[in-house]
Amino acid sequence: MRILVLEDDPNRVKKFRRELVGHVVDYAADAQAAVGFLAAHRYDLMFLDHDLGGRQMVDSSEENTGYQFAVAVAADGRNSGAVVVVHSCNPAGADNIVAALPLAVKAPFPALNIAAAVEWAEEQIDGQ
Repeated sequence: MRILVLEDDPNRVKKFRRELVGHVVDYAADAQAAVGFLAAHRYDLMFLDHDLGGRQMVDSSEENTGYQFAVAVAADGRNSGAVVVVHSCNPAGADNIVAALPLAVKAPFPALNIAAAVEWAEEQIDGQ
């Protein structure tokens, strides 16, 4: 499974790295780097944070947010079949990402079960 993780917190990235062994995973710490990956790859699963650059409770209208990336995903269209899990703890930002990617699901990081999300994504892909 090819996975994109948009996350800027090093401790959270470590957890993703431990949990996603055996998958092809691209990590981006900012929206611009994540958009760069879109040009080169199609993803089965994306884990998206909203607040990037060490900031918290960021408005979606600001630069370098998961929302900005979600808008790029929606416009690009090549990854429209990817399963998207929004793991942001910013409720308004997470809602905005889901507005841009209506099939996305929200699971704030403290409640996120990465292995279960991967299993669910595999089921979604197999059912297509």
